[in-house]
Amino acid sequence: MTITLQKALTNIVARRILAGVCLLGTMLVPQHNAKAATVASHLDVQIQTACEAQMLGQMDAREVFSGEAHDVLAVVARAYGRRIPHVYISPDSWNMAYIAGSTVVDGRGKIVVGARAIELFDNNALKGFLGHEMAHLVSDTGAQGCNDYIVRDPQTEADADALAARILGKRSVKAFLERVLVLTENQNWDARHRLEMLG
Repeated sequence: MTITLQKALTNIVARRILAGVCLLGTMLVPQHNAKAATVASHLDVQIQTACEAQMLGQMDAREVFSGEAHDVLAVVARAYGRRIPHVYISPDSWNMAYIAGSTVVDGRGKIVVGARAIELFDNNALKGFLGHEMAHLVSDTGAQGCNDYIVRDPQTEADADALAARILGKRSVKAFLERVLVLTENQNWDARHRLEMLG
C-alpha cells in the first residue's frame, strides 16, 4: 500500500471514530446537582481557577480572541443575551465542551473548541454545536465545578439541543447533528435520536 493511500485510509478511519467522540465531547461535562443552590455558593474561586488551568493545560488549549470559533460563538452568545465566553482551541481535538462552574470565576464561562471540529463543521453546523455547548453553560448548576465530570444522560443532551433550537432556531442544531451523522456514516445512534426529537 502506498504511503498516500495508507494516510487516506487512516484519515477516513480516524474521522469515523473521532466524529463519534466529537459528539461524546459534548457529554463530558458535569451532571448538575439538584441540591446545589448556586454554583457560587459551593465553589472556591481559587480552586476552580486552578482546576481550569490544569485542565486547559492537559488539553494544550489556548485562548483565542479572533477566528471562526470566536466569531461564531460571539453570535451565539448575543442570541443567548450573554457575554461571549472565553474561547479556547484544543489542537488535534474533535471535541467541544464547556468547563463546568467556569462562570463563577468571571461571569463569562469557558468553552473549549477542538481545532478539527472547526475544520469539519461548516459555519451553520458550528453555530449549532456551539449553541448546544452554550445551552449547557447557561444551565450549569454543577456543585463541584470542573472536577465534577461524568457522562451526561441522553435527556440532558436533548434538553441542551432543545434550548439551543429555541434560542438559535432548529436549522443550526439540526445542521450540527446531521453533520455528526455524515461523519459517522449514520452510525451515531445518539445524534440520530436527538435529531428525531428536534422534529
